[in-house]
Amino acid sequence: MENNSGDFQPVCMVQDIADRQSRAFTVPWGQEKIELAVFNVKGQFYAISNSCAHKGGPLSRGLLNGEIVTCPWHGWKYSVIDGRSSHEGGDSVNAYETLVLNGRVYVNPVPFRQGERKYKPHAKYAELEGSVKEYLARLDDGADPGEGIKVLGISTTNVTERVERKSTSEEALGFALDYAKGELGAQTVMVKLRELDFKHCQGYYSTDSKACIFPCSISEADEKDQMIEIYRQIILWADVVLISTPIRWGSASSLYYKMVQRMNSVQNQIAARKTYLVRDKAAAFIITGGQDNVQHVAGEMMSFWSQVGFVFGRSPFVGWSRGWYAEDTENNYAGIKRDIQNQGSLKKDLMVTVRGAVEMARLVKKSRYDERVLLGRQ
Repeated sequence: MENNSGDFQPVCMVQDIADRQSRAFTVPWGQEKIELAVFNVKGQFYAISNSCAHKGGPLSRGLLNGEIVTCPWHGWKYSVIDGRSSHEGGDSVNAYETLVLNGRVYVNPVPFRQGERKYKPHAKYAELEGSVKEYLARLDDGADPGEGIKVLGISTTNVTERVERKSTSEEALGFALDYAKGELGAQTVMVKLRELDFKHCQGYYSTDSKACIFPCSISEADEKDQMIEIYRQIILWADVVLISTPIRWGSASSLYYKMVQRMNSVQNQIAARKTYLVRDKAAAFIITGGQDNVQHVAGEMMSFWSQVGFVFGRSPFVGWSRGWYAEDTENNYAGIKRDIQNQGSLKKDLMVTVRGAVEMARLVKKSRYDERVLLGRQ
């Protein structure tokens, strides 16, 4: 057949798509090519766009239930008959007429129904998405990053004041932030993860690397998800991220892992889309525990945050431990408090680590380190 507008194009034989199954096809249309998903529903063949209106997920790989297909990336649903959303007010995709002739399936590349974009994300999500795009565009255009250093402290302990418990890691973080502000002239903010309500990572990247989007689709679906605040502070505000964690059975705290698994949406943009969200920032860590496993925890943390895009200064982590036999953990807080008050080695190490992170942030910010590396600027 000639490829004139309105002509049906052959895509496959009837037996190529079993009942309740689908396949993707590329159909020529003039100078363009159209990606279609063709479905077999009880011997009837239907064709819609293969690209989900949300983030482009492949609908041909979605779960088909009756006439409704669910996108394998984030669960958006469409009728394969007309491309409409299965719920009121949802987006729709293009739908195409099909024809079966002599055992062959044909599709008209001119949609009989155009898809419509109706969905709008909630205000906080849209604001973060727009602010990050604007921020990256300014950096790419060579905008002046400005003076001054901002230090974001993130406490990942889950202790609660309701039972009069004190945290060694948070006590050390508090001192470090005070030092950064009082002695180094930095702006400081402390975020306590236990005070934020955010959901666990749902592993969308396991389905497809491009399914792990930024901002995270969990934050998009749930306007109460406060991981948005972490994204905002880390990407848009901080020059230094200083993370404190206790050692829990040889690893960082469970809250720490809950946060960094949601940070996968930041790191994944590098692998999936060559988009670098973290630019010219330094990180450092404070690790405390009654039993020693500091190097292991520090190694894991440094590996992840370097992959996200952070660099490290002199002495990038501080470790404090009373050793393997220190089972009297009720004395841990008193020990760390005493060390800081008495100008002990921990206090001195904290000062070196904070200075190292702040000075490194100043260096990379002034030299536009990431822009020089990523964009090849001289």
